[in-house]
Amino acid sequence: MQRKTTTIRDVAQQAGVSISTVSNVLNGNDWQVGPVVRQRVLEIAEQLNYRANAIARSMVKRKTATIGLVINEVENPLFVPVVGGINEVLQPAGYHMVLASAPDLQSEIEAIETLRAQQVDGIIFMALSLSYPIDHLVRLKEDDVPFVVINRYVEDEGINQILLDDWEAAYSATNHLIDLGHIRIGTVSGPLYNDPPRRSALERHRGWQQALTERRLDVRPEWILEGYYNYEGGYHAIRRFLAQQEGKELERPTALFAANELMAIGALKALQQAGVRVPQDMAIIALGDPPFAAYTIPALTALALPTPEAGGLAARILLDWFKEGKPPQARRISLKFTLKVRESCGANFSLPG
Repeated sequence: MQRKTTTIRDVAQQAGVSISTVSNVLNGNDWQVGPVVRQRVLEIAEQLNYRANAIARSMVKRKTATIGLVINEVENPLFVPVVGGINEVLQPAGYHMVLASAPDLQSEIEAIETLRAQQVDGIIFMALSLSYPIDHLVRLKEDDVPFVVINRYVEDEGINQILLDDWEAAYSATNHLIDLGHIRIGTVSGPLYNDPPRRSALERHRGWQQALTERRLDVRPEWILEGYYNYEGGYHAIRRFLAQQEGKELERPTALFAANELMAIGALKALQQAGVRVPQDMAIIALGDPPFAAYTIPALTALALPTPEAGGLAARILLDWFKEGKPPQARRISLKFTLKVRESCGANFSLPG
């Protein structure tokens, strides 16, 4: 004998509540429902195996209340605050995330196919500012799939973009060092010759260079230390630089702009091992402000990325799309960094003679 399909009415009757109460609980709109009633509804729905029926209903409506999040590098600390910003907006609206890791272009294309097969309602792409081809994104746009890209500049004006103003951040960081009295400022850069190019590395390098040029300070090629955006890169860049100077009467920079916080931490260790005091002998400022930046020795002066804000904005763009339909014009939003002045920049120290 075929089993009778459980309905929402069955759940409501057994729980002793209205159908609308059951619907609100199962769809996450339960702020007016007491915790005891909510728990009873969830337990009875599970006992009656109502979940499968709810999924079937969502497929009929062509809505699954899920958002796909495609990221390039799961272990990168940049993504944790982005996820937090997205969740803060999605969860109160009853939406959930499906995470897909896509370390390269082909993986990203495959992730899109998988997410579309799962009928996600929209997609957020969080990139490491890599300059990939965008044919697959154009196809999504042509198919009217709601999506937003974060931290990836694309020329197509029909694609929603949230950009981080890397040039302005580096320009601001370098000017902060100049305002403190530094005139010899080097940089630990990101990967400048990467394939595909890292837009953030190029823009941050350009901002550092522009600040020096405008203030009529030297841009010294020997003070450009490439660090590849990781701890080891920053550490070895400083070690190589100091080794090249050993036994020679060469000028050192009195300050360094590190293009991300990981390289800054590596640089701090290398300088400490070499007996170079920070900030008395060499000041450091970094882009990127993870929680541990305030607890390094010395505490790291940094520009905080607006990643939680970026995640929240991306989620709101999608929710507005779901509610009001496809917007007549795509949005392109540029977010600025926030300077956190601590000890490593030398704000409270006199410069060495």
